[in-house]
Amino acid sequence: MKPGIISKKETNGILLLERKMLGIHQILRLTRELCIDCGICAASCPQEAVKLGQPSIKNGRLARRMLADLDAGKCTFCGICAVLCPANAVEIETNGKQALRVVDSGAFPTLLKKIEINVGKCNIECNLKCQDACPRGAIEVVLTAARESVVCKIEGVNIDGKLCVFCKKCEFACPENAINVTGPFSGLIKLHSNSCLKACQVCVDACPTKAISLTSRGKPMVDERLCIYCGACKEACPENTISVTRTMIRHTDVSSGTWISTLEKLTSRPQLVKELTSRAHKKLHEVAQGMGQY
Repeated sequence: MKPGIISKKETNGILLLERKMLGIHQILRLTRELCIDCGICAASCPQEAVKLGQPSIKNGRLARRMLADLDAGKCTFCGICAVLCPANAVEIETNGKQALRVVDSGAFPTLLKKIEINVGKCNIECNLKCQDACPRGAIEVVLTAARESVVCKIEGVNIDGKLCVFCKKCEFACPENAINVTGPFSGLIKLHSNSCLKACQVCVDACPTKAISLTSRGKPMVDERLCIYCGACKEACPENTISVTRTMIRHTDVSSGTWISTLEKLTSRPQLVKELTSRAHKKLHEVAQGMGQY
């Protein structure tokens, strides 16, 4: 491979871009198994290096996923796709270490998301509902070893950060209110079910959190408590009957044109105005502080 030239290959469900330059070895890894075909990477890429394929639909079911593709001639390894991917499907390495150039340079924030578990409130009699409810298999409840005359109890709850998409399903399943989940996206979703094709449940198949189900009349309905506003259902819908609006992206403090440009692509107009207003207020505060030093 020539220095500076990006190679592209796919092996065992992993799409790999690799670039070698003088003293720099970069790798971008897209793991198909983790990808949810939401299109956030395609919408946010400043170089338009990511494209979603067309889904295959048979008898109203999603027969084949859309499968994101990467243009090796356009990708700059900036890291925006890796920051925003709600499913942690994209990783970027530089010289063997995780590296996101757009974050390290201060041009982009990291997303704020967390899951808090009060193990002290856990009760073995819940039958491990959080673990069973997780649509991604991201939760493992750790139990004490069963011994004679010793009642088995919950010692801890492990969360696989690679699999968790912060959908709140575990939070609502827990009967002890021991779990609190905060995802990076807030928003609104509307399913215009009156326009749906008869016997179609593509959106149900596409939803990574199982937030969408069918009513007794065969129409899709969404439990918005579980929606992560990724847009996978919208991308898969053959009739464009779904609208997803992100009203907030929780993130660390940053002030850059790159981030504002990305917000414009991914969120609502009110959120963009709010971000710009907050940015202006911060700038005025910094100026005022500077003037106070003289």
